[in-house]
Amino acid sequence: MSDQYNTRQTLIQRIQANHDDQSWEEFLRIYRPYIYAIIRNMNVFADDVEDLVQQVCIKLWKNIAGMELTASHRFRSWLSSVTINCVKDFFRKSARDAERIEKAAGDESLAHLRSVDLPDVEQIALREWEIHLTNLAMENIEPFFTRQTIEVFLLSLEGLSAKEIAGKMNLSENTVYYQKNRCKRRLIQEVAHLREELE
Repeated sequence: MSDQYNTRQTLIQRIQANHDDQSWEEFLRIYRPYIYAIIRNMNVFADDVEDLVQQVCIKLWKNIAGMELTASHRFRSWLSSVTINCVKDFFRKSARDAERIEKAAGDESLAHLRSVDLPDVEQIALREWEIHLTNLAMENIEPFFTRQTIEVFLLSLEGLSAKEIAGKMNLSENTVYYQKNRCKRRLIQEVAHLREELE
């Protein structure tokens, strides 16, 4: 399952040893959507999200060589900490800049930057990680099923009953149950596999 994924440790060790472009591209393909999702959910203006993603990636590139991998050190925790700290630094700098501009211009309209409340970022990071893992897992299992089976499963996730799906897709209810359960079992296995590989 998920043969295209190297183990987290192997990928990170390759980056640490070689800093090669291919390993880094693979790293970005796997983790960049997660970084983006955390930043997007931290009340960052849309115009600033991409810049912050780039800043986080640069910081990761510079610091990953010194990161120690141990059984107890969860990579996802380190990744989310680096991302969260970059966003907090961005807000602190924005607040300082706004304060200087306010003093110079006497403009109270920029005061909102000082009062930006960060949401519970740890919860955001955890929630976004679960979504990210599920999306990756779904991507990985799709080639193993027919389009019909995937569609049955997705309709079940939307809350449609087996009877409704059967009517909509011209299938028997037994077929719907069978396809849905096969897909669900494989998805659960793949999420567990990715959790082990990527966290």
